[in-house]
Amino acid sequence: MPTIDDQTNILGTQRKLHDLKQAIDLFDAELALNPNSSSSILSQLDGMLEAIEGLTEIDKIFGIIRQGESKTVEYKETLSLDVRKKTKEKYIEVSALKTLVAFLNTEGGVLLIGVNDDGDITGIDAEINKFHKNLDKFLLHFKNLIKTRIGEEFYPFIEYKSMQVEGKYILMVECKESQSPCYLDNAEFYVRTNPATDRLEGPKLV
Repeated sequence: MPTIDDQTNILGTQRKLHDLKQAIDLFDAELALNPNSSSSILSQLDGMLEAIEGLTEIDKIFGIIRQGESKTVEYKETLSLDVRKKTKEKYIEVSALKTLVAFLNTEGGVLLIGVNDDGDITGIDAEINKFHKNLDKFLLHFKNLIKTRIGEEFYPFIEYKSMQVEGKYILMVECKESQSPCYLDNAEFYVRTNPATDRLEGPKLV
């Protein structure tokens, strides 16, 4: 049996779905009686669809978190912030970049930045405020890291977006398997082995 909290959430969700269906029926009736209202109705529907799309993305995040870390999923609490020392550390950035390179060299995967090892959503808000001032500058910094340390030629294989989950910003980075070898800083080759990132050198690399 679901817990009391889960049952309450289910009932709340059902009520909201009922209200949403009623609103759509009203839009349908209004459009039939007053075609001139189509512009206003379209605007409201666009807002509803945008909200639904946002919910779908959040559901996707929770689904990934429920799977746990694996060959194709990894969490990073921050991109560069040491949460204990409150300082910016390059080795933390490098760790995230190694993961992306490994995904590109193996089967692809998803990196969630703003989620700790336990699957808790910690967010990247503190990092944004401390080092970048706003989300746009944070995203520009991330793009520049990919450009300078992984390479522009891998843009088609990397998609990333920020979103708010539980009131906190996270960054979701999705990688496809690359058709050509990818190196960090044109020197270091990494692959994913369940659920770790390994550097290959010498005979292992061949």
